Amino acid sequence: MLVGNGAKNPPQFLRDLAKSVDFVIGVDAGAETLLESGVKVDLAIGDFDSLRNKDLLKKINHLEYPKEKDYSDTEIAVTHALSLGYDEIILTNMLGGRTDHLLFNLSILYRIFKEGKSAKILENKEEIYIFNSSIEVKTDINDIISIFPLLGKISFKDSRGLYYPLTGKSVELGETLTLSNYAVSNSVFVEIEESIAILILKRAKPKYT
Repeated sequence: MLVGNGAKNPPQFLRDLAKSVDFVIGVDAGAETLLESGVKVDLAIGDFDSLRNKDLLKKINHLEYPKEKDYSDTEIAVTHALSLGYDEIILTNMLGGRTDHLLFNLSILYRIFKEGKSAKILENKEEIYIFNSSIEVKTDINDIISIFPLLGKISFKDSRGLYYPLTGKSVELGETLTLSNYAVSNSVFVEIEESIAILILKRAKPKYT
C-alpha cells in the first residue's frame, strides 16, 4: 500500500486498509499522515519537502531523494514496490487538489497494470480501477460509476448492476456515454472486448466520517 500526500482519508479508513496489506509505504508526507493515524510505516520514500517534522525520519526506515529529479516521489515508490514482487499495489491519499497529479497517477496505474500486477486507487469517497477484460466491484445503491476508455475505444460484452445497461454498446475518447452511470445493486460487473479501461466509483455515502 502506498500512501501519498493528497486529500487525507479518515484515520480509521487508513488503519483498516493497512490491515489488508503486507507492506505500507509512506510517500513523502504520506508517512507523516500514516504515523498520525496510528499506522506502522514499513518504509518512507521521497524528497520529504512536504514534511512538517523531518525528525520523524529518525524513527522509520526511509529512502530520501533530492528534490530536483526526473521522477515523482510516487513513481519512485511504485518502482520500489514492484521490485518487492507484490502482485497488487493499492494507492491511497492520491486524489484532491491538482489535476496534473491525478492524470499522472492514472498513468502510474497503467504502468503497474502493464507489469502484470493489480493496481487500484482506494479512497474513502472514491475508488479507481484499471482493467482489460472484466471487473466486478462492490457497490452501494446510487454509487456513481463512470468508465473511461483509456486507449481509445471500448466495446461492452456484458454489464450487470447498472441503471443504464452497457451490453452491446461502445464508447471512445471524445464521447461521454459511460459518464455518471450508477449502481442499482450491491455489485457492478462489466466485461469488455480486449482493451484497457478505467472504472471510477464515486460513493453516494462515504464509508467513514
